[in-house]
Amino acid sequence: MIWNIFLITSIFQIGKIYTESCPKYCKCVYGNQTSRHTGECRGKPVKLTYIPKFPTYITDIVFINNYLYNISAITFRNISSLNITHLNLQKNRITVIERNAFQDLKFLVRLDISGNNGTTLEDVRESLNSLPKSSINELRLNHMLWSPLNDMSGIFDGLNGSKINRIELSHSYLHPFNGTWFANLPSLQQLDISWNSITDDLQLSGLPNLTRLNLIGNYFNFVPNFCKAKLYKLKTLLLSDTKLGTLKHLKNHTRCLNKLERLFLNGISVPSIPNNAFSDIPSLKELMLRKLSTQMKKIDPLAFNSSSLIHLRFSKCNGFLFFRGSISHGLFDPANIFKYCPNIEDLDLSHNVIEFTLEKIRNMFTPLKKLRVIRLRFLNLATLPGNFFYRFPDLQEIHIDHNILLPWKDGNSIFHGLTNLSELHLQNNKIGMIQSSSLPAYITKSLRVLNLTNNHFICTCDLMWFRNWMKNTHVDIIGNDNYRCEGSTRLIDYNPTEIECRNIILISTTVIGSSFCLFLFITILVYCCRWRIRFQIYKIRSRARYYQQINEEDFKYSAYVIYCYEDIKWVKTNLIPKLEEEIGVKLCIPHRDFEVGKVFIDNIVDNMNLSKTVVPVLSNNFTQNEWCVFQLNVARSKLSKDGTVSILPIMLEEIHFKNMNSALYSLIKLSSYAAWSADENALELFWDQIKSHVQ
Repeated sequence: MIWNIFLITSIFQIGKIYTESCPKYCKCVYGNQTSRHTGECRGKPVKLTYIPKFPTYITDIVFINNYLYNISAITFRNISSLNITHLNLQKNRITVIERNAFQDLKFLVRLDISGNNGTTLEDVRESLNSLPKSSINELRLNHMLWSPLNDMSGIFDGLNGSKINRIELSHSYLHPFNGTWFANLPSLQQLDISWNSITDDLQLSGLPNLTRLNLIGNYFNFVPNFCKAKLYKLKTLLLSDTKLGTLKHLKNHTRCLNKLERLFLNGISVPSIPNNAFSDIPSLKELMLRKLSTQMKKIDPLAFNSSSLIHLRFSKCNGFLFFRGSISHGLFDPANIFKYCPNIEDLDLSHNVIEFTLEKIRNMFTPLKKLRVIRLRFLNLATLPGNFFYRFPDLQEIHIDHNILLPWKDGNSIFHGLTNLSELHLQNNKIGMIQSSSLPAYITKSLRVLNLTNNHFICTCDLMWFRNWMKNTHVDIIGNDNYRCEGSTRLIDYNPTEIECRNIILISTTVIGSSFCLFLFITILVYCCRWRIRFQIYKIRSRARYYQQINEEDFKYSAYVIYCYEDIKWVKTNLIPKLEEEIGVKLCIPHRDFEVGKVFIDNIVDNMNLSKTVVPVLSNNFTQNEWCVFQLNVARSKLSKDGTVSILPIMLEEIHFKNMNSALYSLIKLSSYAAWSADENALELFWDQIKSHVQ
C-alpha cells in the first residue's frame, strides 16, 4: 500500500515537471540527489530586464549578464513563492538595491551580487537587513570596486544574529582592511579578501573563528602576524601571488596556528626558503610552493622540516637546479632537504632540473619511505631513472609525463620493489616501443591505470607483445584507441602474421651481417687516412655550420679555453705561444682574463658570450673536474639553443671509458675534434685545424 502511494506521488511529481514550462530565453535543469534544480537566464540571446516565472521545482536561480538596474522586493515577485535557496545576480548592472529587496526570499542560503560595481556601499549595507537570518549561509560581493573606500564599519550589521559562514569580497579595493567589520559574525569561518590591494597595515583582529582565509594577490611585503590577531582556528591559509619578499617572519607569525593544515605560497618573490620556516605548524599537511619567481635561488637544509607534512608541491620554481653545481655552491643540501619531513606521501617537483645520474641526488629522496605519489613532469628527462623508485615501497602513482623519455628494456632495474604501483602516467614522451621486459609481471599485476597517449610507436614485430597485452589486460589504458604508429595506422589494428615476423628477422639478420662487414672495411680504410679525412670533414662542417653565422665584430676573444688545473702547463707552454704569439689571436684564459671579485658563474657566461668559439682541452683530469664539466655544459647549451658559439674540442689524451659520461661521449662522437699527438704529421694537422677554426 505504502509503495503504491509512493509510486503515485512520484508519477504526479514527474508529470508536474513536464507540464510546467521554462521561461523563454532561459534554461531549467531538474537535478538529482547530487545536483540542485536550477533555472538559468544568462543574457543570451536576449538580455532580460526582469526575473520571469520559473517552474515550482526550481530552487536555484542563475540570473546573470542581464539588465536589472534597480532591485527591490517587487523584482522577485515571480519567484517569491518558490523555495529559492541559491540566488546568483552577477553582472546585471545593478545600481540601486532597496532595503527590503530580499525580504520575501525566506529560504535563501547563498546570495551572489558580484560584478555590480555601480552599487553603493550604503545600499548593500541596508539591503543585508532583509536577508533571512535563519538560513543565509554564504554571501558573495566580489568585483564591487568600492574605491575609494569610505566607511565599511557596520556594513554587515544586517547579518547580526545570522549563521553566515562564508563571505567573499575579492577585487573590491578593501584598503585599508579591518577585521572588526566582521566582529559581530561569530559563525563566520571562511573569508575571501583576495586581490584587494591590501598592504602591510591590514588589521585581522575580530576574526577569531576563521578556518579559511584567502589573502591571494594583495600587496603586503611581510607575512602578517596571525598570532597577534588570534586566528588560532585557521585550517587553510592562502598567501599566493602577494608581494612577499621574505619568509623570515613566517615562523614567528604562524607558530600559534596549531590547526593549520594547508598553506599556499605560490607565485611569491622570495630569494630563499629559510630553515625551520614551517616546523612550528604542528598540523601542516599540505604546502604549496609553485611558480616561485626568478629570485628563488636557495633552499636551506632544514627548510622542509615538518613531521606532519604529507603533500609538498615545489614545482615551476624557475627551473630550480637540483644538480651538482648547486650542491657545490650551497644552494641546497641533498643529505638534509627531505630528511626531516619523512611523512610526505605526495611529492611534486615538476618543471625543475634534477640530475638523476648523480648518486647524491638520488639518495636525497631516501628518507621518503612513505611516498605514495611522485610527480616528475616537464623535467626534460630522456631516460627513466634506474635504481631509484625502489626507495618508495608504498609508491602507488608515478607521473613522469611531458618529458622526452625514450624506450627502455630492463624494467626490473627501474621498477623493482614496487608491488603496489597502480598508476603509471607516461604521456607526451618519445616512447616508441614497449616490450615484455619493459613492464615486469609484478607491475602489470598491480597496475590499474596506464597512460601512454601522444607517444609515436614504432610498429614492428617487437611491439606485438604490447599490442596483444593491450587487448587482454584488465589495466585501464587511457586513450588506447588513439595510439598510433609512426604512420597513420592505429596500434590496435597493427597485426602482422607470424610468418611475416619470421621473414623480417631473417632479412634483418642478413642486412645486419652485411652491414657489419662493410662497416669493418670502411673503418680500416678510414683509419689509414684518418688525419687527412678528419681535417677535410672538419673544414667543410665548420664553414657550413658556424662561420656563416658569426659576425667577427661581436667578439672580444677568438676562443674561450676550458681546461683543468692539471693541464694548465700544457696550455701555457703550447696553446698560448702557438696561437697568441705566433698568429696573434686573442684567447680567453680563465686564470688570466676573468674579472677579479665577480661571481665565477657570471664570469663564465659573460666571457663565453664574448668568444667566437669554445675550446675544451679534454683529458681524464678534465672529466673529473666539476667546473670543467659545468663550463662545457654551458657551451653545449648555447650551441643547441641559439647557435651563437661553436665548439672545437682538443683531445689531449685518450679518455678512459670509466670517465666517459653520455654528454662527453656524444660531443666527441658528433663533433670534429683536434687530437694532440706525438706524430709529426698528426701534430702539423692538429695546429692547422686549430688555426683554421679560431682565425
